Amino acid sequence: MRESIGSVTLYNFIIIYIIITFGFMAGMVSYNKAFRINSRVIGAIEKYEGWNSGSQKEADYVLQTLGYRQKTGSFRCPSRNDGEILNNSSKYQYCVYDLGYDKNGYYKYGVTTYIYIDLPIIGNLSFPIHGKSNRIYKFTDSQEH
Repeated sequence: MRESIGSVTLYNFIIIYIIITFGFMAGMVSYNKAFRINSRVIGAIEKYEGWNSGSQKEADYVLQTLGYRQKTGSFRCPSRNDGEILNNSSKYQYCVYDLGYDKNGYYKYGVTTYIYIDLPIIGNLSFPIHGKSNRIYKFTDSQEH
């Protein structure tokens, strides 16, 4: 009775622990990348005061340099109740939403990036991360009125 836990059972516990630990670490790395990209895309939107050609170019550059996943097959941004989709034509899998104006002339944008985890048995898993920009003031030309 000195060896109440056999060596096979002990090896199984060690293997399960290693699998869970590496799975958790892979999830943390993927979450870190998705959150960093989300923050930088929001930073580009705030820098260029809205979703325009300048912020699109900077967002694509950030996504390329950080190694974000490109589209394979068809990817469509899911519709949201709080905003309108602005970028269905990018080659990367992220979404930008116009969250509308408030009464003081400020508007906000939302950005959704995804955590991707590829598991051999389960397949591809993706989890959305949504972030919102700070309020951006809408400047108007005097000729518009």
